[in-house]
Amino acid sequence: MLSARRFVLSALTALALAVPGATLPAAVAADDQQPSSDAEHRSVPLEPLAQATSGEGADVLRGTLAVDDRAVTVVGVRWSGPQDGGARLRVENEGAWGEWTSLEDGLATGPEEEGAETGEWGTDGTVLLDADRVQVELSGEAQDARIESWTTWVTQDDVETVTELPTADAATKGLTVGRRKDWAQDMGLIPSNGPVRPTPKLGITLHHTATEAYYSAEDVPAMLRAVYRYHAHTLDWRDVGYNAIVDRYGRVWEGRSGGLENNVQGAHSYGMNYDWFGLSSLGNHEISGVPQAELAALARTAGWVLNTNGVDVNSQRRYTNSYLGWTRTLSVLHGHRDVYATSCPGWQMYQMMGALRTMVAAEQQMARTAVQRIGGSNRYDVAAGLAHEGAPYGVDTAYLTQGVEIADALGVGPVASKGNAAVLLTKPTEVPPATVEVLEAMGALEVVLVGGEKAVTPAVGRALQAKGYAVRRVAGEDRYDTAVQLSYEQKWRSGTVYLASGSNLTDALGGGAAAAHVGAPMLLTRTTNLPPVTAARLAELAPSRVVVLGGTGAVADSVVRQAETLLPGARVERLGGGNRYQTSALIAMDAFEHSTTAVLAAGDAPVDAMAGTQLAADRSAPLLLVRKGCRTGSVDDVYDALDIRISRLAGGSGVLSWDAGSRTC
Repeated sequence: MLSARRFVLSALTALALAVPGATLPAAVAADDQQPSSDAEHRSVPLEPLAQATSGEGADVLRGTLAVDDRAVTVVGVRWSGPQDGGARLRVENEGAWGEWTSLEDGLATGPEEEGAETGEWGTDGTVLLDADRVQVELSGEAQDARIESWTTWVTQDDVETVTELPTADAATKGLTVGRRKDWAQDMGLIPSNGPVRPTPKLGITLHHTATEAYYSAEDVPAMLRAVYRYHAHTLDWRDVGYNAIVDRYGRVWEGRSGGLENNVQGAHSYGMNYDWFGLSSLGNHEISGVPQAELAALARTAGWVLNTNGVDVNSQRRYTNSYLGWTRTLSVLHGHRDVYATSCPGWQMYQMMGALRTMVAAEQQMARTAVQRIGGSNRYDVAAGLAHEGAPYGVDTAYLTQGVEIADALGVGPVASKGNAAVLLTKPTEVPPATVEVLEAMGALEVVLVGGEKAVTPAVGRALQAKGYAVRRVAGEDRYDTAVQLSYEQKWRSGTVYLASGSNLTDALGGGAAAAHVGAPMLLTRTTNLPPVTAARLAELAPSRVVVLGGTGAVADSVVRQAETLLPGARVERLGGGNRYQTSALIAMDAFEHSTTAVLAAGDAPVDAMAGTQLAADRSAPLLLVRKGCRTGSVDDVYDALDIRISRLAGGSGVLSWDAGSRTC
């Protein structure tokens, strides 16, 4: 007979398949209400066990905690004193207690592993599913010992997320990776703000979470939320310790914040967190085997990580761990037990390390591109997601432009980037819910309405003022004048100006990211002649270089000649290809010398492309136009030339498939 929780999950899956967008049964949440993606924290002190001793003759502390069998709960122990607390755990299910299981020695708590100096320790978190109670014992000289638990619930969003995210063995060419936002849902995450080194990672330390091995696919986001809370708050690691996590179904999930392509300091292995990528499987491979889908995902992920850092899986590295005081020769793909006294990544996983390295070597030959998606059900959702992804620490200012006619917004991206501001979309007469939510989430204080009162009506401004935002407007007599007025929002020192057609917008879409990267404004022109307002601003800026975007069908040679006459000392250069894809590639090649990441937008979805400029600017990345299911050859050339390793799709699956980030047309 199915447990209450398994029954609910089966019903959820059926509901998701039968009625997209349907609400969840109330039974999912512990309080019989709509489940939240946030987590509930409990802390229970361990008390001395009367007349009981451990096997070593030390006093024993014990604590018992009731667990919601319809939820996902991560349980661990935190204490002060000696590192080895002799911790063990057992679980009660349907009235029967299971066997005691020993937990690993304590992990140092606090950022930068400060617990080793303060004497604060905690066990790794154990994920519980279908449990009624959990009991923990601790022996030795432990003080202030307590059970720490974080409980979260599976939501309808979780079901939709795992349905949307492909597994590694699916028919996709790239490495698809779920973003932090995909598993966190609407839970507020604290970005790690950890150091990012300019040097590459030396290799990979492989882990397992040593938790429940037989979970459903829908459990995974909830499990990751609970693990995040335990790592970030109970162990004080600021964030998830691992850089990436793979589940038993072959899905790959981003862990610690800062970007998978960057050398982000993790919190997964003492003394090695700067130099080694922490890759973990979600499960317990001391007692359970490694599913083929999980092994394939580990191999694909490891191959991508090693390629990104220029490391051959068959090489070794002589490494000194000053924290633990040893020097060893390590395989660049090694298990946690190779560098620390632990059973991690589990005996059954460790037995497969040789086979895994062989698989990784084959993956390295494939040279896959990693792919993440910032999607949504409409353009307003997509823009909100792009803004939040591009500025995880929030912004003071947001530029708000209408989401139907984007001519007024073409020049916003470079301006917002230079001012560390967001770009969001609105309807002409009302602010969409996604925009309202992200404004609050990002802590914006000021909203700048872009365009005239027909484009963004005064009603929008009044609604935002009623919510406490300072509101002002940047607008001109027309789109050309509005672009000029936007250019006054910042001071420009690069000596470059980008000039795009105000009517043929597609050629200009990649220009926003390029202009943001070089610190240049974007102005608009008519097809055959420079508008007086644009000419006046060009003369005032007196650039040494003018970059004209698009072919002669978008901006005629007559405009180039007018610019040359107006600015006799400047170089006026055209970047235009045979189509929008080639033009975006030429723009990227002109502005960027190197980039590990690219933001991709559909060539027939200009609004998503415009909004994607802010994420591209944050990641110092080009914005490239692609077809719905593939990258054109010209875009592929950019990937090769700039050594791009990860594609971030700007838009939902209706406009871009996962293969748009990795497959060549």
